[in-house]
Amino acid sequence: MKRFLSLFIVAIAFVSCQEDLKTNDPGFQALKDDVMWRATDARAYLSASGNLRIEAYTQYELVTLNTSSATEGTYILGSTNTSNSANYSATYNDVDLEYETAVAAGPVYTLALVAGGSGYLSDCDLQTDGDYVCDSSHNTTGGSGSGLTVAIAANAVGVVTSVPRITARGNGYMPGDIITVSQGNVNCKLRVVNVQNSNGEIIISDYDNINMTVTGEFKFNAISIDTNPFGGPVINFQYGDFYKIPVYPDTL
Repeated sequence: MKRFLSLFIVAIAFVSCQEDLKTNDPGFQALKDDVMWRATDARAYLSASGNLRIEAYTQYELVTLNTSSATEGTYILGSTNTSNSANYSATYNDVDLEYETAVAAGPVYTLALVAGGSGYLSDCDLQTDGDYVCDSSHNTTGGSGSGLTVAIAANAVGVVTSVPRITARGNGYMPGDIITVSQGNVNCKLRVVNVQNSNGEIIISDYDNINMTVTGEFKFNAISIDTNPFGGPVINFQYGDFYKIPVYPDTL
């Protein structure tokens, strides 16, 4: 009960801060490992090739969000497209910590359907509310890891149309791995987009090319790339918002 009350108080405080963010622009904030984190300064840089980089600072920390474009939309992190990434670095008492959404091995987080195959029976039924109820699952083969099982939705002629559930995430998989769903005619193919310890998304909701500001949201899990014993293996940012961050030409 005490933990629930604490989380409720944090949620209320965070909503209040989100409103403050929109009345005190520019602003950049998130929950870092379930603790409020707010930048004291934030700036964005647009390269000649169109890549966007947002840098948000505190006295000892830096969060960097990179996207392949400033175009409004969603950019997936932890995939083989390393133009879209997030980094966190900090220096405390001469101790340096470094995290990034690198291409890494781990339990599967997100899958993409590559080929629907044929001869499959559906594990899931679509409900009137748009959700799926799944009562079984399929094994998989291929890729760098093992242990991945999925619940599939297939149409009347046995073509897989979606993967509503990952029923077991397995381990040792890499982004870009091609996975084959067992049973059926063994020809449904899935691609691993990212893994559980390195993933996330950056959503650009408004790019103002007149006033040169950018607004959006973000969340990510990033892995330690310096294996410093003073930091954990993964850092988590969630409910991230950036609002009217000024954009400058990138001279790097």
